[in-house]
Amino acid sequence: MVHRLHGGLAITLALAAVSVVTGEEAAYAQPRVVAMIGGPASDGAGIAASNRVANAARHMTSSTPGVTNGAAESGSQSWPVQTKQYPGQDRPQDPATLPVSRDPSLPLPATARPRPSAPLTMMASGRWKVGAWRFVAQSETHAPPEEISSPGFADGDWLTATVPGTVLTSYIDNGVFADPAYGLNNLLIPERLARQDYWYRTEFTLPDNDAQRLSALNFEGINYAAEIWVNGKRLGTIVGAFIRGRFPLDERLRPGARVAVAIRVSPPPHPGLAQEESLAAGPGQNGGAMAVDGPTFAASEGWDWIPTVRDRETGIWQDVVLEETGAVRLGDPHVRSVLPKPDNRVAELTITVPVINQGETAVAATVSALLGRVTLAQTVKLAPRSSQMVTFAPSRFRALRIVHPDLWWPNGYGKPTLHRLKLTASTGGAASDERDVRYGIREISYEVSALDSAKALQRVAVIPDRSPGERLLDVRHEMIRKVEGGWAVSLARAIDGSPALAPVSSPSLTPHLLIRVNGVPIAVRGGNWGMDDWLKRVSRDRMEPYFRLHQQANVNTIRNWLGQSTEQVFYDLADEYGLLVLNDFWISTQDHNGEPADNALFMANASDTIGRFQYHPSIALWIGRNEGVPPPMLNVALDQAVRQIDGTRLYLPNSRLIEMANSGPWNYQPPESYFTRLARGFSTEVGTPSFPTLETFKAMMPSADQWPISDSWAYHDWHQAKAGDVKSFMKALTERFGAPADLADFEKKAQLLNYESHRAIFEGMNDGLFVRNSGRLLWMTHPAWPSTLWQIYSHNYDTQASYFGFKKGTEPVHVQLNLPGREVAVVNSLANTLARARVRIRNYRLDGALLSDQSVRIDAAALATTATGNAIDATMFDRSPVVLTKLELFDARGAPLSENVYWLARDPSAYSAMTSMPPAKVTVRARQTADTPETEIRVTVLNDTTLPALMVRLSALDAAGARVLPAYWSDNYVSLLPGETRTVTLQLPASAARPASIRVDGWNVENASIPVAIASGPTGGK
Repeated sequence: MVHRLHGGLAITLALAAVSVVTGEEAAYAQPRVVAMIGGPASDGAGIAASNRVANAARHMTSSTPGVTNGAAESGSQSWPVQTKQYPGQDRPQDPATLPVSRDPSLPLPATARPRPSAPLTMMASGRWKVGAWRFVAQSETHAPPEEISSPGFADGDWLTATVPGTVLTSYIDNGVFADPAYGLNNLLIPERLARQDYWYRTEFTLPDNDAQRLSALNFEGINYAAEIWVNGKRLGTIVGAFIRGRFPLDERLRPGARVAVAIRVSPPPHPGLAQEESLAAGPGQNGGAMAVDGPTFAASEGWDWIPTVRDRETGIWQDVVLEETGAVRLGDPHVRSVLPKPDNRVAELTITVPVINQGETAVAATVSALLGRVTLAQTVKLAPRSSQMVTFAPSRFRALRIVHPDLWWPNGYGKPTLHRLKLTASTGGAASDERDVRYGIREISYEVSALDSAKALQRVAVIPDRSPGERLLDVRHEMIRKVEGGWAVSLARAIDGSPALAPVSSPSLTPHLLIRVNGVPIAVRGGNWGMDDWLKRVSRDRMEPYFRLHQQANVNTIRNWLGQSTEQVFYDLADEYGLLVLNDFWISTQDHNGEPADNALFMANASDTIGRFQYHPSIALWIGRNEGVPPPMLNVALDQAVRQIDGTRLYLPNSRLIEMANSGPWNYQPPESYFTRLARGFSTEVGTPSFPTLETFKAMMPSADQWPISDSWAYHDWHQAKAGDVKSFMKALTERFGAPADLADFEKKAQLLNYESHRAIFEGMNDGLFVRNSGRLLWMTHPAWPSTLWQIYSHNYDTQASYFGFKKGTEPVHVQLNLPGREVAVVNSLANTLARARVRIRNYRLDGALLSDQSVRIDAAALATTATGNAIDATMFDRSPVVLTKLELFDARGAPLSENVYWLARDPSAYSAMTSMPPAKVTVRARQTADTPETEIRVTVLNDTTLPALMVRLSALDAAGARVLPAYWSDNYVSLLPGETRTVTLQLPASAARPASIRVDGWNVENASIPVAIASGPTGGK
């Protein structure tokens, strides 16, 4: 099959050769399972690590024969194939619907700030990051590739390239375009960026190292296609954003030789047409033509949370690495862990790594694995130009049977402990290649509902680690069947006799997925990442604050939607912060978006992605498609690739309906609806508007566009139609609090809805935890650009009320009101019973008068939600139109565990009473603490009035009065009843500006600013 790009770049891909397209011979390329498209699936049993299925939690499985959960609906349908698709914009948008700014001035580009880098920067022994890149549009140079890729070529008039980065990022960094994220600036960037090729080039001197070592260039990620030239010679091609390319350099090059690298980069061949959100146009189509290109950033064509990115993320968006090894090198390692004992006191590790002989002669290679203080080694003989998989198994190496292991846990369940593994391949007593990775000891398992051979629905525990590679579930279209409450896959074999399958005693969650880690059921609470950054600025420094904010908001799971954030730093940070990853591949909505046109290309990228990232403990699930099932051949091939390359995780074809709930809604809903009719079971998408803070919103657009609502609002995702229509949000805001008078009034009222709706989404999940509900993911937690809609924080790290409402509702141990009945409940997501706890319930009038005060003793069962009775007598609304309810949870010793404040009314119009609450003056004290690795400030807020103080917001300001971000608050938007005091902690990175003051405001709180006192002794910050 020939895949031809505009501009003349043609790449030949054989359908069955599902491997990296590089300059190396396939005969000795890194071993990789060939996922034959449409070929026979492997039903081999694999190697069982244990003959026992651990019962690591008391709710795990039944020891009795399988429990039948029902059957498929009579004559139930199987999953259909796609029958229609939309190509996105099929003609240029009507000019009358294009967004228009009220600000007549044109933005000026920022001062050029190119970031030149060194040609080579050492990363590890034998590995250097290649830098000093320059770039130019192909139309601006007429030199042939042989000249461009020759040492000494004159590229002085080319621009400095941002690598890793995209073409657009580089243009912005050079001051060619103004910031496209501000207002409507993106409209000024030409679409031609996605319709032309580019040349990148650099030169470096080969390091002075052992002359016998072999040099190669590794390309970690280029979008979309690349032609690689070195010193006047074409080495090969790369196609697809998520596949690596490895190209050996001429063996005749010696240390000190000058190496010139030139890369011709082509955009995706079907970039589609721009779709511009406006009040008149609405959000437009989600994606379109780019979907047929498969492994790329399809969202960059334009979605309802991101504008059309003018270059479609074209460029060298991941590192380029110079690698030097001996004749033998190592491929991608994998670490598999099994916990064979119910108490997890033993872990059995299996390490596999491909070993490749690049030379022309046979060689004996010693492969060693260093784990802590233990070194394991074995020697293998490799024929010329060959490879072999080396396995370190506990059956041979007793040190791999670890007693009392330090396990990796999801956030909230324990520490996400990571261990280092250093692998070395040596020949002749000298190291030839090394790989250093971090892994986690953890075993992941799943409860699913599956149809057996008699079409009876069984509730089954699936533990792929126990029989890696075995085909346990049948996910073919015809074997996915409609059942009561959703859809289910089929069993590929009988439960009996497989170490990886066991019957489950309780069918209550049928047909929905339940994920367990180390035998413990996980209450999956988290959100979706549509994309890490709309300009693919994905350095660790930029990304880490987002992960830290997730961790501190009690997130334990994030979904890599459509695989748009598939890069090393994403998984590294997920590992470190204990965030499970549900990882999509690059196929979007069935019967809406197109399907990949090149199966072999798609599987080459998918297979490389699985092999590259498989050792990361954070990856919990591979998902074939967003909101649909992949085309039949790709679906079978993806399932086979996951089993045979990874073998330790489940593959499910669809992000919704199959073993899960339907997705949505994505617009504002009354809080009580999340307890009653919405998002039951395991839901991967539930959304609601999330307006940013006033300060962040003002920084997004010119003042003329800020009020009243304008096209700039719509362009930044304030939708006027379709799934995210803000009509219901505006209606609720107006019914409750009256029409907003101005922007500040609107923002203040919006924050109340932000807080209560995001809290309700997860408190609704808590009601019925592990009985009706097992997981809920917000659409979205992370914004790819400055947005007004789906997020818990803003693109600049600012945290609006949504963040703290979300954080409240996702507490692992939590006290809440279940709506609409207003029953008090204690949520215990953990595996230990909370005995002799106490719940205190207080109700207040808006003027601060106490209506009731009572306490209840409770034993809160593990892994469950326990009700304790009603909080409010309905007659209280006769005494106050709005009742403020304060819940507090204490342990047996009286230590506080959770607290929660609600504002409740009989009907929406009664909330208008809140708009006339008298202002409450709170007292704030802030002190920077000493001897901390970061700047840490303890802020105490005292409400010593007789009035409630609602939604008290704290902000850290520097000496110039600018907010300091990121700012990690332990709590914010707090509500204080008369006489209450709250102390919260603020942590700031050591690199941040030192905060000079803390500003306080709120719903009915007088604005004030107080200085930060400095404690004696050394402090963090600068």
